[in-house]
Amino acid sequence: MIRLTLIAILLVLSPLAQAGLIFDECEKVVEIFQSQDFDANLAKAEEGDVRAQYLVGAAYLYGLEAQEVEVDHEQGHYWLEKAAGQGAAEAYSELARIYRNGMGVKQDARKYEKYLAEAAERGMSSARLDIKDLYRYGDPEVGVEKNNDKYIYWLRKEAEDNHPYAMRNLAITYRQGLGVEVDFGKSFEWIMKAVALDAPFTHRDAAQHFENGWGTEQDLVKAYMLYDLASPGSSNDRDEVAERMTEEEVAEAIARSWQWQLERNSFAPSSNGYRYQPDVSDLEPLSLTPESDQ
Repeated sequence: MIRLTLIAILLVLSPLAQAGLIFDECEKVVEIFQSQDFDANLAKAEEGDVRAQYLVGAAYLYGLEAQEVEVDHEQGHYWLEKAAGQGAAEAYSELARIYRNGMGVKQDARKYEKYLAEAAERGMSSARLDIKDLYRYGDPEVGVEKNNDKYIYWLRKEAEDNHPYAMRNLAITYRQGLGVEVDFGKSFEWIMKAVALDAPFTHRDAAQHFENGWGTEQDLVKAYMLYDLASPGSSNDRDEVAERMTEEEVAEAIARSWQWQLERNSFAPSSNGYRYQPDVSDLEPLSLTPESDQ
């Protein structure tokens, strides 16, 4: 009987502990906040509705003139704590702001970090950006120092969420040994994940890996191709690589670049001036990672 009761409790509590985001990414939270029926939400909040608790808390925290709700930091804090207790990432983010800015409470760096981390761990992308930058640059105003280990932890989290800028920055971190041991293999892995998302600002970095054999076999055809995709900014790099290639290799690299552009319907400025007019109709799809990595 006791075991069944415990299972029942866990089934009830588990969704709350793992609530995460209470608003979908497609929802316009600011509009929902501004157009809310405050009195109706207050009644729902008292019954335990987590979205209502967040909206009521935010209304008290910032005020809601249209609903004649005046700023009341104490009440805002109370209802946001209620929503956070049910796992709402957005509520944790607001609590972090409260302690960062001293809104009705004493400024507290430890609680600011704690609540921001909770929001980030529960899937709030803006909180992940904020906490990553917090540890990258520090925040002297509130008393948080730079912390490279924590910065890299959150940078990796962001990269794992398929953000190409984070992937590139993580690749550079490993390539240059910025607070970590130099690891060309990990650098190559992360930059190629970003390239796979066709992020144009990653092509030059990837080309450097193939040109120099960093974390992969040297491949000048792929290096030329990626420099070409990154042109015009990388035109000089591409031309320097071409000096070490045969005419046949250059022709193949141009064809590969054109194939890539056609497949993605995204064209590099260099394609208007190709010295070859490549026919890619019979060209097999190109893999940018070694067979051993497939």
